[in-house]
Amino acid sequence: MEEERTLILGMDLCDGSLQLAYRDERGDLVSTSMFTKEVGKYRIPTAICTDSQYKEWYCGQDAKKMKGREGTVYFDDLLERALEDDGEPVLGGLTPTALLTHFFRMVLTALREKTGGRMIKGLTVSLKNEDMAAESSVRAAFAQLGIEDDRLSVITHPEAFMNYVVSQNKDIWINDVGLFYMSRDAFDFYRLTFGKKQGPVCVVTEKTDLSKYIDLSEVFGGNMTNAVTGFKEAVSKVINKQVVSALYFTGPGFESNWADEVLKGLCSGRRIFRGQNLFVKGAGYKARRQFDPVEDEESFVYIAPDALKSSISLRAYKDGGYEEAILADIGTPFREAAKTIEVIMDGTNELDLIVHNVLKKDFVCAIMTLDNIEERNDRSVKVSISLRFADRDTCVITVRDIGFGEIRETTYRIWEQILKI
Repeated sequence: MEEERTLILGMDLCDGSLQLAYRDERGDLVSTSMFTKEVGKYRIPTAICTDSQYKEWYCGQDAKKMKGREGTVYFDDLLERALEDDGEPVLGGLTPTALLTHFFRMVLTALREKTGGRMIKGLTVSLKNEDMAAESSVRAAFAQLGIEDDRLSVITHPEAFMNYVVSQNKDIWINDVGLFYMSRDAFDFYRLTFGKKQGPVCVVTEKTDLSKYIDLSEVFGGNMTNAVTGFKEAVSKVINKQVVSALYFTGPGFESNWADEVLKGLCSGRRIFRGQNLFVKGAGYKARRQFDPVEDEESFVYIAPDALKSSISLRAYKDGGYEEAILADIGTPFREAAKTIEVIMDGTNELDLIVHNVLKKDFVCAIMTLDNIEERNDRSVKVSISLRFADRDTCVITVRDIGFGEIRETTYRIWEQILKI
C-alpha cells in the first residue's frame, strides 16, 4: 500500500546541525538519528569528511570522529558554506552547494534504509529565520536529488513552533502559548495568540528579543549564577500577569538543567516543556498537513512576527455601490506592505479607513480629515494615498493633492496621519 511506501518527513537545519522526524507506521511522529545509538541524541552535525582520494565519505557524527585524522579532509557548517558559494570547487571537485547536496543524499539514504526503503512523499525543512538565500540553497540542493517544490516546503522556526502546538491537545493552546529559545547568539521569546473566530484559526506570532537580560557567553561557559538571575527577570518581563497556558524551552542554551528550578516555579496554572526536537517535529506536522491532508481537518492561518495582523481598507464608491478597497492585507510582511493608490474625492474632505484585526470580532473605522482641501462636486479633486509601515502595528498614511490634469491644478498640499492597528 502507498502508506507503506511513502514517507512524511520533517527536517530542521539550525546551529550547524540537522534533525529529522518522520511519521511511522502507526502515524506517530518520531525523531530519529541514523548515526548514533544514544537515546535522545538527535542532532546530526552538518559536517562531511572524506579521504584524500575521495573514495570514502562520512557525514554527521561519523565525519566529526574522522576530523583531524591523517589523510582526511573535513568540512562543517555546510549550509553556511553554501550561502557563500562562488562556484569554485572546494572538495573533491564539488562546490559548497554540491557538498550540501551530497550531505543530504547520505542522510536520506541512511533514513531510507532505516525505514525499509520508503520514498519521500513530502518534506518540510525548518530554518531559524526567514532567509531567502538559505531557502534558495536548500531548495537547490534538494532539487539535485529530485525533490522539487511539489514535495518540498521551507518554513521558519516560529511557523514550525505553531505547527507543533496546534497538533497537541487543545488544552495546551486554550490560551496564549510561549516559547523561549536560547542559542549562542540569541535569546528570544515567541508568543502565539489564537484568533478563534469563524473560519480558519488565525495564529499571530509576537517576538521579543531577551538577549539584554543574559550574557550568553556565561551560559555556555558554565557561569550560571548571573544567568539564573537574568533569566528570572526575562521570564517575568514577558509573562507577568499574562494568561499563558503553556511554555516551551528549547535551543542549545536549554540542553542542560541549569534553569530547571526557575521552570518549576512557572508550573502553577500552566504546562511547562523543555526539549530539543520541537522545531523538527513542527516541520513534520507541517509536512503531514501539506502533503498528506486529512479530510475536514481544522485549518490554521499563520501570521509571522513581522507580518500584519490587521487589514486596512478604504470605503469607496465604485460601479454603483460602496465597497472596501484593500490597502494592506493580513499576513503581508510589514516591510513589503507599502502601497500607493489614487482616488477622486467627491464633495467630501474625509477618508473612511476600516481596520480588521484577526484577533478581534469587531472592526474599527478611522476617519482621516483632509483639512483645507476643496470640497467640489465635479469629481475634479484627485489625491494619492500612500501607506508605509514603521512596524506591524503602526501605519503612516500620506495623502497628496495631485490635481486633475488641465482641469484642476494641484495645490501641493500633503496630509499625514499615523494609524495604530
